[in-house]
Amino acid sequence: MSFNIYSKKIDKFKGHHVIEYSIQEKATYSNELTLYHKFSDKDHKKTYGKNILIGGTNGFLGSILLSSSAAIKTGSRYFIVCTNKLHAETVSIFQNELVTSEYNKDALKNLNDYKVVIVGPGLSDDSWSESIFLDLVDVISKNSLSTKLIMDAGIFLFLSRNPFKYQNWVLTPHEGEAAMLLNCSPSWIHNNRIEAACLLQEKYSGVIVLKGLKTIIYDGIDIFTCSHGGHHMGIAGMGDTLTGVMSSIMGLTKDNELKNAVLFAVGLHSLSADVIKSKRGPIGVLPSDVIEKMSELVNNFYHDG
Repeated sequence: MSFNIYSKKIDKFKGHHVIEYSIQEKATYSNELTLYHKFSDKDHKKTYGKNILIGGTNGFLGSILLSSSAAIKTGSRYFIVCTNKLHAETVSIFQNELVTSEYNKDALKNLNDYKVVIVGPGLSDDSWSESIFLDLVDVISKNSLSTKLIMDAGIFLFLSRNPFKYQNWVLTPHEGEAAMLLNCSPSWIHNNRIEAACLLQEKYSGVIVLKGLKTIIYDGIDIFTCSHGGHHMGIAGMGDTLTGVMSSIMGLTKDNELKNAVLFAVGLHSLSADVIKSKRGPIGVLPSDVIEKMSELVNNFYHDG
């Protein structure tokens, strides 16, 4: 199967092409990227590796549920939620297909056992969340890792205080989090979104996904802006669903297709919200609704090839 990404160059910024893209409007865009994956009848639940989410401090059960549900409903076949004791005992009640474990400092020791690791949904400014960040820094600094990381939400509190680089991760800040990561004002980020994405990539490396109107994706080479999405997506939990679908698409694709996997995941997420908006209006486009629509659309975008 293949997922197609249609794009066109619209500008330049400091020598980098600025490229607008869509996963739907083929006639409007001149270039086409293909994200290819072939399923087999011999596939089983661990064929594409295990994905894991680490997060969910007290009061943020919804964050990890939204992210993990988005993952398993868009392609992840073996998904683990590693969280605190209370949530580890309750998550699977709400989503039976999830595997759960209680977080301890050994949870990150074997990161290479996982294809994609999400860190951040449901973390807060507390000692338990900080311990996760410190454990992660320790593992990354002492090991050669092939695992792809997705960093989101609460983890940015600690990354902003202790910045470091990792080539194989995706950072997904909204404008407020980006301001924290760059130690500047949210208004500056809002008015200088492309430059902000470039500065984030320079400071932290990896792939940057600066969320907002025309979400920006930048990997240090080309700058992409997503043509889908809008203000109707500005609701708590929407970012959690993005990390989930991103992990599933990254898990299905090859290691050298990281940027394209991110492009498709961002496009699928935003397009799903647009479809809901077109049918019933911009109010009440819930993350849980977007998950169900993504699950439907990802199959519509599935082509044998």
